[in-house]
Amino acid sequence: MAFNKIISEKGNYKILAERIKDVNVNYNSEPYDGYSQESKAKINEMRKKAKADPSLFDGPGVRLSDYSFDNGKLSLDFQHTTYFCHVATRENIHDEKDCAKWFGCSGITISKDGEEYLMWVGEKSPLNEIGSGQIHLLPAGGINPINDFGFNYTVKRELYEEALQKKPVYKAIKDNFEIELLGSKRRNLKLSGSTKRHFLDLDSKIKICEPYMLMDMVKISSFNLAHFVFLDMEKKEIEDSFNLIPKNEREFNNIQPLKFKKNYLDDYLKSEFNHLRPHARAAIGSLSRNWDYVNEKLEKGFFRKEVK
Repeated sequence: MAFNKIISEKGNYKILAERIKDVNVNYNSEPYDGYSQESKAKINEMRKKAKADPSLFDGPGVRLSDYSFDNGKLSLDFQHTTYFCHVATRENIHDEKDCAKWFGCSGITISKDGEEYLMWVGEKSPLNEIGSGQIHLLPAGGINPINDFGFNYTVKRELYEEALQKKPVYKAIKDNFEIELLGSKRRNLKLSGSTKRHFLDLDSKIKICEPYMLMDMVKISSFNLAHFVFLDMEKKEIEDSFNLIPKNEREFNNIQPLKFKKNYLDDYLKSEFNHLRPHARAAIGSLSRNWDYVNEKLEKGFFRKEVK
C-alpha cells in the first residue's frame, strides 16, 4: 500500500514518506546537466564570483532525480550535483528538469536525562545562508557524495560538526584504530582522545540511526531524509561539548533540549511555529501522528545497549 503525501502549505513542506523501514539507492555519478541556458549562466556567474571571494564555496551534493515509497520501502534515484547548482535553481519548483533538487539528511536526535527523554534542536547561526535565527533539527546538512559512505555516515558527520566536535570520549591515544564501514576496514586512523573526538567514534554513543521520514520543502526544491537518532549521552555532556566550539564556527547560535512528550511537542509546535524551519515543523508533526511507533522504537533502541 502506497503512502499518501502529507502536504502542509502553511508549514512549507510535503512529507513524501514516513515510518521508513528500508532504503534502496541508485546513484549516477555523472553530473546532472539538464539545466536551461539561463540557469547555466547563473551557475557560471557564481563560479566566477567564487574565484575572487573565498567565502563562496561550491561543494558536491546529490540530486534527487526520482523516488518511490511503498510498504515502508523507499527507493531513491540520485545524480551528482553541486551547491552552486542548487542555489541557482532551487526556486524552479515548477520546472523539475531545470532544478538541482538538492538532497540532505537530518536527525531527530533523542537523548535521555535521568528518566526523561529529550529531543534536540538548535537556532541557526548567521553562518547559514538561509534560516538564520530559526529553529532547526540537530543535526541537518547536505550529503557529500565523494566522502560520505551512506546516510548514517552523513548524519554522524553533521552531528559531530554541529555539536559534538570538542568533547573527548576517552583519554588514551589509539594508534591502530580500526573502523568497520560498509564491510571495509580503514586502518591506522589516529585519534587523540584527550583533545578531540573523531566523528566516527560516535558509533559508541549512537544506539539508533535509522531513516524515518522524507520531506520536500514547498517553496524551495530541497529534500531531506530525517533519521531517528538516539544519542547515549547526558544532557550536560552534550551542552558542554557544544559550548566548547568557538562561537565564530558554530552553525547554531545555541542548542536546546525539548521534552520528548507528545503534548509538550504539540504545544511547542503551535507556540513556536513561526520560528521553526519547515524540517522541524514536519518532523514534530510526523512524530505526533506516529507516537506509539516512535516510542516503541526508542525503547528498543535504548535498552539494546544493556543486552549486548
